Amino acid sequence: MASVRRLVAAAVVIGLASAAASASARELIYVSNIPAKHPTHAIGLDPYFDAVTKATGGSLTFKTFPGGTLAGGKTALNAVQNGTADMALLADIYTPNDLPVSTLVSDLAVLGRDARVMTAAVNQMLLVDCPSCKRDYVRHKVLPLSSYSLTPYHFLCTKSGIAAPEDIVGRKIRGTGSMGQLVAALGGTPVNITSGEIYEGLQRGQLDCTLGPMPWLRSYTLWDLAKFVTDSSAGTYHGTNFINIRTETWKKLTPKERKAMADGLPHATRMIAEAYENDDDSVIAAGKEKGVVMVAATPALEAAIDKFRESDIKRVIETARGRGVKEPEKIVAQFRGNVEKWTRLVAEIGKGTWTPAQWDRYEALLRDEVFSKVKYP
Repeated sequence: MASVRRLVAAAVVIGLASAAASASARELIYVSNIPAKHPTHAIGLDPYFDAVTKATGGSLTFKTFPGGTLAGGKTALNAVQNGTADMALLADIYTPNDLPVSTLVSDLAVLGRDARVMTAAVNQMLLVDCPSCKRDYVRHKVLPLSSYSLTPYHFLCTKSGIAAPEDIVGRKIRGTGSMGQLVAALGGTPVNITSGEIYEGLQRGQLDCTLGPMPWLRSYTLWDLAKFVTDSSAGTYHGTNFINIRTETWKKLTPKERKAMADGLPHATRMIAEAYENDDDSVIAAGKEKGVVMVAATPALEAAIDKFRESDIKRVIETARGRGVKEPEKIVAQFRGNVEKWTRLVAEIGKGTWTPAQWDRYEALLRDEVFSKVKYP
């Protein structure tokens, strides 16, 4: 009889422990407008979420809604703000009036030459050096946690390539922010749609081309349609803030859970940066097998893009001022300083394709120079 009572007591204890664990567990909802197979999910977010779940002993789990199934690029900020989602990928260029300071930084596409440099520089800016950038998000009940830069943009076209400035005139080209301004400056018609809408735009003839990084050919299967790629780069888009969390959700996390989320950020950011760099080379090779042709830019096109770069920073400053940003010149100067700093640090690691050990050094720099200095609420 005593042994039966002990077994019953043990079962009760186990049941109570299980119930307590279940009660303390949280499932956070994450939304994005990009496909589930996109490197941001497959290489960055999914392993990050798994690592956080493991580090918290299962008290935090995550459910993702990719591909705009719950919220698209233009509605994700509102989805987090109103509590529809706990976390989201936010591209500030889709909501520039809501995030004017952050958009000022990402609108400086002309400064981008190397995604590794820009990834580090924008994280340092958004998370450490620019309080007004972070306030952009916090006033919408969102806490930014990490961003990345895409590799340099190229013209990706359907019917014929772009080699000279006159090839742009009259063509409908997807370009947001400074990229859209570049298209307009060279005589094209800029079309502002989300990255998830590009394939359909090309397919239906709503677009003749898009400006985008090489990996988009594969991740969005654009190489089914875009068979002509200009080899000249037009800058970077570095405003993809891929890990953002609702401030109320963050405040409800335990110290252990917050630490687990913060500790995983340098590695997740590094993995996405590494994936994009490696993808550039592999996508070019794979694209050739699918009939993608690299189009050599003429000196005239290079000169036209350079001329645009010289004038665009002034436009970015005036646009930001019109959106109510105070002292945009100081913000631009700070970001340019960050770009110079990380250009030097990246060059010290090495030029060209990096080894895993070099990427480890980059991750360590991200941790030491940026993420270890973030002040979380």
